[in-house]
Amino acid sequence: MPLYKKMMKKRLKHFAIGLGLFSFSALAVETPVFSVVQTVEESGKLLRNELTNDQLRDWGRAFFQRNDMPSVFNVMYLLALKGDRRAQLDLGRLYFRGEGVEQNYEKAYWWFSEAAEQGSRIAVTNLGILYAGGYGVKKNLNHGIYLLEKTASANDSQAMLVLGTLYYNEIKIRDFNKAFKWLEKGAKQGNEEAIFRLALMYERGEGTKRNRPMAISIYKDLIAQQSRFSEEAKERLNILSDD
Repeated sequence: MPLYKKMMKKRLKHFAIGLGLFSFSALAVETPVFSVVQTVEESGKLLRNELTNDQLRDWGRAFFQRNDMPSVFNVMYLLALKGDRRAQLDLGRLYFRGEGVEQNYEKAYWWFSEAAEQGSRIAVTNLGILYAGGYGVKKNLNHGIYLLEKTASANDSQAMLVLGTLYYNEIKIRDFNKAFKWLEKGAKQGNEEAIFRLALMYERGEGTKRNRPMAISIYKDLIAQQSRFSEEAKERLNILSDD
């Protein structure tokens, strides 16, 4: 496989791993405080699969905060079988990453598909990434882009970022103008990586007229905001100051 293809596949894997945060982790709820009696009683119900969806999520939160990923997987699996689309999304992510279960791209694809059929936009974005990278399904770049554009049109900034990256890096469809367009859209939605990559394009004059002052301004903003790309922004500023 050519080096650029390996790099692009790695990039897509990074995007897919980053998507679909656990539905319970985003709620920022404290670990449930059970009495000994409640714990024993509900443990039995958990084993017999007699808990309500809300009770299962409470257990999922507790296991997640204890970093017990196999138990998290088991709880998400029970919820997913009940048709909970957030759990189906989480299950796809666990299979993709191999967290709490053996890594399996085909099963990740299957569960993302289940969640997508129930209206999960994030799951559709993940499917677009899987098709573009050929994870768990035969690679189909055109279909991947179709799915990503579908969710990008619904203001999914991650889909915008992935589209911009594909049009920048994928040789078969390379188009700096389209890459700039999608990164700019993602940046306007506040996606930090899209903002950083947009600055790189301004700096290099790719897909737009070269505008170093604009790039420098963006880099400084990322640093001031303590963005996760602040170190990369500092490196770019150091390079520009040496030119």
